[in-house]
Amino acid sequence: MSVDFKYWALFSLSALLGIIITKQVMKLAVRYDAVDKPSHRKVHRSLVPLWGGVGIYGAFFSTLLIYYLFSNLFGPALRLNDGLLARKLLGLFVGGTILIGVGLIDDKWGLPPKVKLFGQSVVALVVIYFGVRIMGVTIPVWNKYINFPTAVSVAITLIWIVALINSMNFIDGLDGLAGGIAFIGCAAFFCISFLKPPSSGLYIAGKVSFFISIISIVLAGSTLGFLRFNFNPARVFMGDGGSMFLGLMLASISIIGSYKGLTAITLFTPALILSIPIFDIVFAVYRRWKNHTPLSQADKKHLHHRLLALGLSQKQAILLLYAAAVIFAALAVVLS
Repeated sequence: MSVDFKYWALFSLSALLGIIITKQVMKLAVRYDAVDKPSHRKVHRSLVPLWGGVGIYGAFFSTLLIYYLFSNLFGPALRLNDGLLARKLLGLFVGGTILIGVGLIDDKWGLPPKVKLFGQSVVALVVIYFGVRIMGVTIPVWNKYINFPTAVSVAITLIWIVALINSMNFIDGLDGLAGGIAFIGCAAFFCISFLKPPSSGLYIAGKVSFFISIISIVLAGSTLGFLRFNFNPARVFMGDGGSMFLGLMLASISIIGSYKGLTAITLFTPALILSIPIFDIVFAVYRRWKNHTPLSQADKKHLHHRLLALGLSQKQAILLLYAAAVIFAALAVVLS
């Protein structure tokens, strides 16, 4: 079985599971009244079921489990019992599960912003404990790698993870926007890890590159399966659990991929790939600081809101942001 077919098979399987699980979750959300109601900040005008992020979460980890159980059919396998990478994957599962749980509760009953931030920080510390940590940074100009002291490493990783979790949460304001941006980001990470070999000859560098290829293509398929029901007009929303889960996964992929033997993936690369949500959250924080308003206070001045205010339709705004995300992602792949 060729390597190319393996990735296509995993992508197709995760997309199929994303469709199946999301359909079931939509029914559960309606049954338990976990629905998004129209308001002055919302662009939709009818009740839409939440919890769609469970479809992404379920498809992602189910596909990885199936891949492990039937690894002989796929050739070289991502071994879940294989040292440091297995520990990181376990951390993603534990952290992702907690975050999905926090999101489900928030979507149903609502949580104070401080409680959500606390939950996000706990999840970040959990994945850090399991080894997902920014150990240092590569300076591209001098091609020099600088190791961080442990305290600095933990602090920077915590900020990076929480920032990306919230960036995906903030940009989830139009049908298909957050999911589409995440899909583009996953595709870019896959292209870099699969098409560009590690610069280091170390055995672990090749394993990390393979690990990134697997989880990014599986996450892309899982997200696409959900998007089947989330494109405008959306029949389901991913909810806070889904957007935060995607933020966690993208942050973790970028951190694991920044291993010093993979100089193609420095922290500059994911910053470029995820420039749209990062740009949005940076200016949201600046805007609220300038106006002396709480960071948790919602407004209608995010990128997608501004595009709608210019007279663009939802579909036009989404396609424009997709195009920008593709350009930045392609640039990251070329420069990596």
